Amino acid sequence: MKLSRRDFLLKGTAMFATLGLGGALFTATGKSIFAGGVDDNVDEPVLVVVQLSGGNDGINTLIPYGQGIYYDARPTLAYQQKDVLALDNQVGLHPSLVGLAALYKLGKMAVVQGVGYPEPDHSHFRSMEIWQTAEPAKMSRSGWLARYAESSLRDSSNPLKAIQIGAGGKAFASEKMSFPVIQSLETYHLIDPKTAMMDKNRITKAFLEMYGVQNQTEQLRVVSGRGYEAFKSVEAIQALTAAYANKVEYPKTNFARDLQLVSKLLAGKSGTRIFNVQIGGFDDHADEKVQHAKVLTQVDEGLTAFYKDLESQGLQDRVVVMMFSEFGRRVKENGSGGTDHGTAAPMFVIGGKVNGGLYGAYPSLSNLDNGDLKYEVDFRSVYSTLIDKWLKGDATAVLGKSYESLKFI
Repeated sequence: MKLSRRDFLLKGTAMFATLGLGGALFTATGKSIFAGGVDDNVDEPVLVVVQLSGGNDGINTLIPYGQGIYYDARPTLAYQQKDVLALDNQVGLHPSLVGLAALYKLGKMAVVQGVGYPEPDHSHFRSMEIWQTAEPAKMSRSGWLARYAESSLRDSSNPLKAIQIGAGGKAFASEKMSFPVIQSLETYHLIDPKTAMMDKNRITKAFLEMYGVQNQTEQLRVVSGRGYEAFKSVEAIQALTAAYANKVEYPKTNFARDLQLVSKLLAGKSGTRIFNVQIGGFDDHADEKVQHAKVLTQVDEGLTAFYKDLESQGLQDRVVVMMFSEFGRRVKENGSGGTDHGTAAPMFVIGGKVNGGLYGAYPSLSNLDNGDLKYEVDFRSVYSTLIDKWLKGDATAVLGKSYESLKFI
């Protein structure tokens, strides 16, 4: 019996709880038609972008413990020299970042100091949009990761070439391509796995007929195309082999879970070139010392486990992690034991092929812009270096012009 549109909507709606789009078209043996694999470029370099949402206090992350003005400006928030994880005789990492300090000593982490952009904006929403679109001077409808995919991955038919893990923003905003948003491999389904095979095929057939672009009017082709792209991404996820062996114990945090998902996808040979992950909790206007230490511990433990996991799979030389926040905090602590929205802050780049060390100069704590740090490195220089030197893409196509190339790759 042919499945009607009404039956499809009624039956499908109950089964779309975890995704809403996608599915699995099965053969008579129950094997996905995508079981042959998703991409043959599984050895290409991978970039994992980690955003610290809320405005991470860069001054108490990369601590200028060698400057007396730091202690004058932060009488209750400053860390004593003996507690700082020294990188040299001037700066060191927050005491919670033990794992990252170890990676730094191994030469696997680069710290780019004083990163920002001209005419900084103190709004969380606007500043994050600037970082995600790489457009400080104007509003943009496309994200920088999307533009990289459009210019450098346009010939790839892999539906998993770029993936947002968990909640996202505008980094993957695109009018030309669709990118899957994945919470977990186990729940990335269209159809309840318990559904009978015949029903699975009937629902999938009805879905493809509904979203087939060849029969749609011009006005509906964009929607249909997005629906079909979502379908392909689910097919590809479900076709991944169970290649992941859990050899590393991850912390029981959402951030660590998201990073482990990246590792699972890479182990399954997803062929993904870009991942975007985020962790929040950095808007420390009050009682910063305890909260900041807690969230930085989650970052440190998650990234340390992730790097060990990559090593266990022999993937550490294929993956680079870039970590940023939308802005730093002001130099002086406020009256509530916290810090207010600021500007420049450090960025971190981690990977087996990274040239570790300190890059750029630490911004002056005395020569300020109305209480804010003056940036030393444009964030688009970091993006440009990663696009050109690591991903082997076209940075000018993504960023609109050339920027200084740094030496961490």
